[in-house]
Amino acid sequence: MRKPRLSQVFLHNEDVLRRIAESANITKNDTVFEIGGGKGQLTKQLVNFAKKVIVCEIDKLLIPYLRELDVEIINESILDIDIPKEADVIVGNIPYRLSSDITEKVLRSGKKAVILYQKEFADRLVAKPSTNDYSRITILAQLLSTPKRLFNVSRNNFNPVPKVDSTLVEFTPKAEKYDEGFSKFTRILFEFKNKSVKNALINGRREWAGIEDKRKIRDLITNFTEKKVKDLSIEEIKDEYKKAKLLNKEFW
Repeated sequence: MRKPRLSQVFLHNEDVLRRIAESANITKNDTVFEIGGGKGQLTKQLVNFAKKVIVCEIDKLLIPYLRELDVEIINESILDIDIPKEADVIVGNIPYRLSSDITEKVLRSGKKAVILYQKEFADRLVAKPSTNDYSRITILAQLLSTPKRLFNVSRNNFNPVPKVDSTLVEFTPKAEKYDEGFSKFTRILFEFKNKSVKNALINGRREWAGIEDKRKIRDLITNFTEKKVKDLSIEEIKDEYKKAKLLNKEFW
């Protein structure tokens, strides 16, 4: 049996596809940017609702399917392009292995989005502090948007059938803007999520401070909290980030 190219699976249930398109609340005045057009199953639904659909699809073998539709096609990886400024809504049935990178890119755009994820990843987006699912992507998602799980999609609606179920998530953007320094800060902290903020910064000292000596770092971070990273609220992480910026403005 031939293996799916690029580990792709295709959602084929028309009712689910229609429900995804309806969940995006698209109007005839909207331009939709679709991530991962595949064979155009979801694209067909989006065309019915939107003024214009722009589709990003990396697989050249799938482009002929999309050319049959009245859409603009970008034959590139979503990670290698800018999200079109004209897009009002982002919709995607994305490669699950790229969920974190794609989500951060979507959040960075500040646009409304509806995206289908592996269920376990969707749980991380709405997680609370001190839980196993609480992670760096939780912080970014909840700082920059209001993520909401809309409905689950059984694995049996895909071909070939994957090993996981999926969840559709809606992102409603907040006024907060993406901060590259804050993104770096959360990445360093959550590499050591079970340690205190102080110990996380000590362990990541070479990256953010360029200092080898632990003692020098300890002297610099005396005013940082002893709480574990995984127990911090978003506001507490923002407070710790403000302290970090005072220590090395060039890095953050």
